[in-house]
Amino acid sequence: LFLEFCRFVEICQPQYFVMENVPGILTMQKGAVTDAILARFEEIGYSDTSVRIIEAAEHGAPQLRTRAVFIGNRLGKKNPYPKASHKKTTYRTINDAIDDLKDAPRCASNNHEWTAHSKAYEERIAKVPPGGSLYETFRDAFKRQYSGVPSMAAKENHGGTHIHYEKNRVLSARELARLQTFPDDFFFEGGMKKAYWQIGNAVPCVLAEKIA
Repeated sequence: LFLEFCRFVEICQPQYFVMENVPGILTMQKGAVTDAILARFEEIGYSDTSVRIIEAAEHGAPQLRTRAVFIGNRLGKKNPYPKASHKKTTYRTINDAIDDLKDAPRCASNNHEWTAHSKAYEERIAKVPPGGSLYETFRDAFKRQYSGVPSMAAKENHGGTHIHYEKNRVLSARELARLQTFPDDFFFEGGMKKAYWQIGNAVPCVLAEKIA
């Protein structure tokens, strides 16, 4: 979708733009995709475009979420990137972000909802160790979070979000939103599934703020 992004930049002509994607975009087709992106931005007047890998945990997010961040400008200036405010010894942990919600009942009014599990399914989840997955073939879904460290990257995985570090259930949409540093009064419309989609595809608010 970067061509659509470029189309909007060309129409709006901002002084600066920011574009975010997964780090793998830099190595796709041996770097040809990144070259095409930079070339297209240059064509529309943003020859001063750069990209840097940024770890969200270094900027206050309670999750490990590494992303490629493109910044471009049409002013002929060097692009600024935020300085890290946290190091590994001071990273916010998943517990810091969501521990107060672990025993809270389901509540649709604040998105604290999660995929329903049968008793038998909960018993299977109970056997999953931290870092382990409920499934052999789809190992990044139903993967139990570690306690005392930043969370793994928040994902929705079609309802198969990561398993709570303590409870035998997946994380709720509100817990995922906390990991993405959305405020609790930010409500996600469209039901639980759509909330998962929106949150899993978002940028941590604190990282967006730091970059801005």
